[in-house]
Amino acid sequence: MTNKYVYRPRSSWIYFSILAAIELSVIIGFAVAGKTQETIVSLINSAAADILCYVFVVKPKLVLSDEQIDIVNPFQKISIGWHRAIDFDTRFTFKVETNEGTFSAWAATAPGRYSTRRIHESDFKGTGLESRKVISPSAAPGADSGVALILSLKRKSEALNAGSALGHLTKSYDWLALAITIASTAVLLYNLMH
Repeated sequence: MTNKYVYRPRSSWIYFSILAAIELSVIIGFAVAGKTQETIVSLINSAAADILCYVFVVKPKLVLSDEQIDIVNPFQKISIGWHRAIDFDTRFTFKVETNEGTFSAWAATAPGRYSTRRIHESDFKGTGLESRKVISPSAAPGADSGVALILSLKRKSEALNAGSALGHLTKSYDWLALAITIASTAVLLYNLMH
């Protein structure tokens, strides 16, 4: 892949950092109090919670290149060549529509219904969305799904004009992430029951 750009909302790392800070304060609190067993259990629970947070919040991303768009979800990676991408949709989440189906990206969710109050028509200038007949709040440049839409439309047109776009579609599953998620959930449930 050439000229690769990774899109992942910054908020995902913020959520992960907040979770880690809370866990660290709990672990330090137990360690200072001299409660060894609780410290060990907190370390195990924190590691399991960090794994779950990473898999579901931090890992999802969009990788845009000159040839294709890669949608990385918690347990699946979809690579779609720009020739296969028919259209993009932003309802509920950013989606790439192909002849084989529609593929959603966890990394670019749409905002809530009240976000329309913050949108002004000047927000859309220079985004390439002026040609669309209807622009929904989920396509606004301030929303994660809107940013993904703008980047994808720009990259697709550049790739088609340069002749670097590919026409393939591949799906692969991340079995390791699934196994680690199941194990982390089992650990948390076991520690919750005891």
